[in-house]
Amino acid sequence: MTIKKISAEDAKKIKGKTDWNQVDELTDEEIEKAAKDDPDSALPTGEELKKFKSIKSEKKEK
Repeated sequence: MTIKKISAEDAKKIKGKTDWNQVDELTDEEIEKAAKDDPDSALPTGEELKKFKSIKSEKKEK
């Protein structure tokens, strides 16, 4: 695969091909199935998930 360098300005002009409406309609089950079917996906095990820490976001007041 060839790598082509472009400027940040040119990168902003490139329009993606993602259909975000279609993405928004995916169910959690469909997303999980797709991840499991993807050989490049690294889904965490139950044990690994237990090690994750919850991060609560705080809204900054202006």
